[in-house]
Amino acid sequence: MSFTVAIDGPAAAGKGTISKAVAVHFGFAHLDTGLLYRAVGAKVLAGGDPVEAAKTLTTGDMQGDLRTPEVAQAASRVAVLADVRAALVEFQRSFAAQGDGAVLDGRDIGTVICRMRRSNCSSQPAPTCGPSGAISSSAPKGCLIRAMRFWRM
Repeated sequence: MSFTVAIDGPAAAGKGTISKAVAVHFGFAHLDTGLLYRAVGAKVLAGGDPVEAAKTLTTGDMQGDLRTPEVAQAASRVAVLADVRAALVEFQRSFAAQGDGAVLDGRDIGTVICRMRRSNCSSQPAPTCGPSGAISSSAPKGCLIRAMRFWRM
């Protein structure tokens, strides 16, 4: 049986920080779902077809410099395509079903991608986490715990 940790939350709520730490702690695979559309966008910039790029996406495609303005613009263009979105939902669900366990962070992970899971985690910025609400290495001790909210499905 696989164990999936779904970490939802708004931008700058600490999803990445939390999910990476959880994945390392438990030895689970980690997926930053925000990179999926960027990886497809990067493949399109390299001359690929958006739907084919999404259907053939691998975790290896999520390496390199995917946070450039050009890649972000390409990601926005491919994100409106229903077939691309469907392929990436399937990618995320397959990743989540890994036998050794997986941690996925992003938006709509617990409500759309892993909605059949029995529990989820939402990252919400705590008032003491800093000016932007983001959790960082300079956040006060205990900030991480206050920033997490669990609920049962």
